[in-house]
Amino acid sequence: MSTHPQKTSNTVIKSTMVPSVVLNTGIFGTVVGAATTFGTNIPKVQREEIEMKAAISDSLIKGASVGIATATAVATVQTIGGSRLTNWVVLAATATGVGFAINAMGKKAEAEAETKTKTTNKTKK
Repeated sequence: MSTHPQKTSNTVIKSTMVPSVVLNTGIFGTVVGAATTFGTNIPKVQREEIEMKAAISDSLIKGASVGIATATAVATVQTIGGSRLTNWVVLAATATGVGFAINAMGKKAEAEAETKTKTTNKTKK
């Protein structure tokens, strides 16, 4: 009697994730996110609420986060698979979750930078 587990099936599980598709959708999401954000920033520049440099920087940062959320959501959908409805729900939930996490990290970093600036300014006085 053998003590080793016996092979019971020849089934091979393959991932349906296609890296080139994930990369392309991430790039697409970055371009769309950056362009959309820049479109909302242009009037702010015209009203002199922000400078062009800040508008470009904000657009690139938000575009990158949209690209990351898009690529992550597509990779998740490809990995999980399922019905069309399931795919849409997973896509929306993943993109929302990733977007929320990125936004939360950005706000935390912004708050820490502001605190550091205030502390530095107090010590200079």
